[in-house]
Amino acid sequence: MTQRKAQLYTDQQLIDALELNENSIPKTARYLSNLGKGRVTTQLLRQWISRFDHTELGEGFDRAKELVRVRNTQTENSKLRRDVKALGAAVGTKEAMVDALAQMAADFPERPPVDFRAFYGAQAGTPITVELLLSDLQIGKLSSSYNTEIARRRLFEYARMAMFQIEQKAAAGYRIERIVLGLLGDIIESDKKHENSAKATDTSTAEQLYDALAGIFEFVIEPLARLGIPMEVVGIVGNHDWDGHGMNSFKPGQQMFSWPLYKSMELLTARCGYSNVGWVIPEGTYAVVDFYGQKAIYEHGYGTSNTEASLKKHKVNRAEQEQSYITYLRVGDKHTVTSYNAGQLVVNGAFFGSGAGGGEYSEIAGYASVPGQWMGFHVKRTKPNMLTLYDSTVIQLGGITEQ
Repeated sequence: MTQRKAQLYTDQQLIDALELNENSIPKTARYLSNLGKGRVTTQLLRQWISRFDHTELGEGFDRAKELVRVRNTQTENSKLRRDVKALGAAVGTKEAMVDALAQMAADFPERPPVDFRAFYGAQAGTPITVELLLSDLQIGKLSSSYNTEIARRRLFEYARMAMFQIEQKAAAGYRIERIVLGLLGDIIESDKKHENSAKATDTSTAEQLYDALAGIFEFVIEPLARLGIPMEVVGIVGNHDWDGHGMNSFKPGQQMFSWPLYKSMELLTARCGYSNVGWVIPEGTYAVVDFYGQKAIYEHGYGTSNTEASLKKHKVNRAEQEQSYITYLRVGDKHTVTSYNAGQLVVNGAFFGSGAGGGEYSEIAGYASVPGQWMGFHVKRTKPNMLTLYDSTVIQLGGITEQ
């Protein structure tokens, strides 16, 4: 059974902190985090104060709004559940979204002009394109070996190893002329994906959107962008990127939560001055990416099977739709890194694996995947019947824990 995080402060300290911060949950959470006892998220703070009697809180604290804000906190109190449902129907997720936007504004203050990192890679030599896949982060997911903090640490390690691989290729004499970063969906977990999804998350959906935006931009996009190398980011929707089952059947790329997430990162990239970075965010489920004349389909992969026959059939179907030959297919969703036919068909992994005990969905299903993400390198070919993909690696993430 998942244990709740111990309360780091006394009830009176929490009340004093709320009053000091004008009864603002986001401000109070940041204030407590800065005291050094540990990270305090807005949802964790709401969990702590949800036990308080209304007489213990200051007059400026609106209990009704806070009932809405904690509606996803698991409780045995059936009366509170009814109150939450009634208030949620009236207000929805407005307060939680406002909290997330306020925190984002505070964490991304006005920035100075871009200072591109000096990249001392080869200025001559064979041009190379770096292909990076990032999928199934599912930040907010809670299991015996995964939570939001571990997700952030693994994002950092992912980018560190990607930079290491890029610098290795540059040191070998290749000229890095382009980076393609494929965000293949399931970036958040969603606390309402299923009826009891909130039990297996440590943050709300609104907080997951913020944590994904901050983590991916800070740890992945910005370090790569600062190299000054032309970069293309492809944002694909996944089946976890909303509060419903499966995939939305009409313009899912635009109608699901991945749209505001990717569009916010696109805006942030532009406002920070990274003119070398372009974005592709399709309204549908997939995008076509070109590698020296050989085309790839970028898609989440929901509804396909992790077999060569299934993936090849799916690639052929997309080729017929596009009226164009497709060389590569890149999908996620299956949580295990798999490659078929010299890298023409690649299934990306997840940032989490599956452990023993049968405590959550993946473990109950019997999966035993290794946390990892796929990375490849393309060169232009002069001879026929040669793939542009000439090298690839797996960035393993299982060794990154909270310890």
